[in-house]
Amino acid sequence: MYFVEEENMSKKSIAPGVSIAVAGGDRAQMSFVTLTPGSQVPMHDHPHEQLGVVLEGEFVMVIGGESRTIRTGDKYVIPGGVQHGVTEVKTQSVALDIFSPPREDYA
Repeated sequence: MYFVEEENMSKKSIAPGVSIAVAGGDRAQMSFVTLTPGSQVPMHDHPHEQLGVVLEGEFVMVIGGESRTIRTGDKYVIPGGVQHGVTEVKTQSVALDIFSPPREDYA
């Protein structure tokens, strides 16, 4: 499958007010993350490398103990095993996360 239609993406809620739409291949995966104002993503880590970009909105993200407000266009890189999460979603937000290898729990 070379092109992915929205209706063919795997979708689920990962926290109250936080949902994902996922598509991927054998070695990488993309996840569109939608966050509603006031929602949070609990601190966690995983062995997957994660790269992301904020497509719209503004939220506070903590990576490896460093907290920063990020906005539309900001990017981040999270090595595997590093604690991270979202502590405060200020506006309706969408981020695109890329994982390598793919996360089995997101499929």
